[in-house]
Amino acid sequence: MSVQKALMFLSTMRRDAAMRSALLARQDALNLDDLCAMARAQGLVFNTTDLQTAFRTDWALRALRRQRGTAPTPN
Repeated sequence: MSVQKALMFLSTMRRDAAMRSALLARQDALNLDDLCAMARAQGLVFNTTDLQTAFRTDWALRALRRQRGTAPTPN
């Protein structure tokens, strides 16, 4: 359940321009605990392990989508 919330947070970060700007402004000083705190402020509670799992899952899903988009269509 917490990994799901972390995935929701990552999705929100991609869509929300203000949040992305805030992250870019602080990128050198951010760590996983900071990201978890930002999510908590939005009502999404998860820990750093959940966030790391969500990052890995998100990247794996992106790779699969990219692969499917470039794979030849079966005849």
